[in-house]
Amino acid sequence: MISKTQFEWILFDLDNTLLSFTKSSYKAFEGLIHELTIDVPASELYPVYYEINHKLWADREGGLIGHEELKLKRWTLFFDMIKYKFPSDKANSIYFELLTHSVDFVDGAEQLLELLFGRYKMMIVTNGLSEVQNPRLESAGMNKYFEFIVISDEIGFPKPQIEFFEKCHEMMAYPEKESILVIGDTLSSDIKGANDFGYKSCWFNHDDINNETSIIPDLEVKKLTELFRFLS
Repeated sequence: MISKTQFEWILFDLDNTLLSFTKSSYKAFEGLIHELTIDVPASELYPVYYEINHKLWADREGGLIGHEELKLKRWTLFFDMIKYKFPSDKANSIYFELLTHSVDFVDGAEQLLELLFGRYKMMIVTNGLSEVQNPRLESAGMNKYFEFIVISDEIGFPKPQIEFFEKCHEMMAYPEKESILVIGDTLSSDIKGANDFGYKSCWFNHDDINNETSIIPDLEVKKLTELFRFLS
């Protein structure tokens, strides 16, 4: 069992935990397809891109590729798949520009941050890219809530690698690990990383999926509003 009274720090994942990356990514992809005048609907092409991107991010979390390779390889593979010629670096630049201006809060996220602000010390822990995440956080007006923003490509290691959490622990000045709660929507990075390092974990299971893995969170919620009472 875990109790709110034990926590000093709350560490939040960003994408699809506080900000809806799903919505923002689709909007940016749709804008890119429109700009390139590809005559296939974005709704048909996005699943192709999503599958490629998802696989490459899994490789990144496993330490198999770096951020720079990921950014270009996903577009190279995507354009190869749909048989379209366009420079991958230019596609990524257009996509990033559109993505940084797209901010959609997850339901309950703003209210939760307001509720917790001043009661706990808070940190963002994200595997996103700094050139995207920093402008999105600024556009959303979220920086004021957090003591630190930790982005994987700025420190050189992604979640769930232990080096990522070692850096976070150093930045927090080495508090007791049981006083830290990690909240995130991804079992393989957020929850596994927290568990392996000795932090407490809360899985935001927003899609209400069955956990068929050996990764067991200390707490599970399906809506952020469930945390209002627990953490207040």
